[in-house]
Amino acid sequence: MKKISYIVLFLIFAMNVTAQSVWDGKREAIINGAGTENDPYLIENAQQFAWLVYVVNWDYSIWTKDKHFLLTTDIDLDGSVDNQWIPIGAGPSAYSKKSFDGVFDGGFHKITGIYIDNDNAVSDNNSIWVSTYVGFFAELGLDAVVKNLYLEGSIVNSKISGGFSGKNGNFEYCISDVYIESDNNASAGISAFGSPYMTNCANLGNITGKNGVGGIAGMNGVIENCYNIGTIKGENMIGGIAGRGYQLKNCYNVGEVSYNENSTNVGAIVGNKPSGGSVTNCHYLEGCIAQTNEYGEPQTAEFMRSHEFVNILNNDTDVWAYDEDNTNDGYPVFGNTMFGIEDIITDFPDMVMVYPNPVVDKVFVVGDVTSCEIYDLVGKRVKSISTNMEEIRVTDLQSGIYMMQFLTKTGNVVTRKIVKQ
Repeated sequence: MKKISYIVLFLIFAMNVTAQSVWDGKREAIINGAGTENDPYLIENAQQFAWLVYVVNWDYSIWTKDKHFLLTTDIDLDGSVDNQWIPIGAGPSAYSKKSFDGVFDGGFHKITGIYIDNDNAVSDNNSIWVSTYVGFFAELGLDAVVKNLYLEGSIVNSKISGGFSGKNGNFEYCISDVYIESDNNASAGISAFGSPYMTNCANLGNITGKNGVGGIAGMNGVIENCYNIGTIKGENMIGGIAGRGYQLKNCYNVGEVSYNENSTNVGAIVGNKPSGGSVTNCHYLEGCIAQTNEYGEPQTAEFMRSHEFVNILNNDTDVWAYDEDNTNDGYPVFGNTMFGIEDIITDFPDMVMVYPNPVVDKVFVVGDVTSCEIYDLVGKRVKSISTNMEEIRVTDLQSGIYMMQFLTKTGNVVTRKIVKQ
């Protein structure tokens, strides 16, 4: 299939222009995809995402183990005091297997409108607050992976709090613009507690916690190629990148780190590093903290906005790039966060995406397919197509729901649902 130059699904997070699905409080089952690495379950709207949350929180989380999920659109959760987000993995206490244990690929999309406020939550056995951990994901499995996702919202509560995760999980290319205010222990922009590995992640939001507070991690393990620009406030074990971290490498912090006169284990990069850990090639903006420990190198704002600093951070890699468009106030940005549709199709050879949906006159098809048959809800074939697979006209179909059955070049059959208006 030739490249469709005017279709760009994955842009720099801050410039994502794909369609947005607003949550209306309803659920809708995921119907597309097989849950494999090459053909992930497709989350195509906010209602399907809410269905996934329901499944995990009501003791079917074992179903997610080793399963792959791909978000195909931006989502607005439309959060407020009266419309709070229910964290994934924070189901009623009677159900113990409640962590998400699969791979969640955000497709470089945004999920906005997250709102969690413990002061306005109901406290009983059916409450979302029975979990000790709070975040977009309350709890993830140790092997679970979340990647290529941007979160935006607010979390105000008295739990261990992370923008992406309260507990566990591994993270790649995750950006948090979540305001967090907690009077409990560990708090962080990405993960508050227990996550083994985080790479190419950033925190933009202000974080307030108690013990174990950091821009990226509260109390976690390996952190590489990450940065923080948010204000970090806490009492003990406070750091611009991590409150307590075992191994930190190629990271920088320009956010203010704030603490009180009785605070201990405070640092511009990491507050506490266990014995045997390491801090390598990490830098911070001079003046971002009143007094710091020995971890990290202080730099001027001018130097941290230079090409030379980008080269130092890269350390013989190509992760970091100069902020040409001043999208990050001149500080280094990730160098490979712009993706075209063919990059994703290469990763998922049996994946087929169709849009717009609902459709009025024609539907665009993205994927390596050779033919398509369209069926109505009673199973009657109403259309068969074997040419011009990139753009299928459906003006001759009556309004209603149809199933598009594609044959991929690998010989597999993939089904997608469309709504004809």
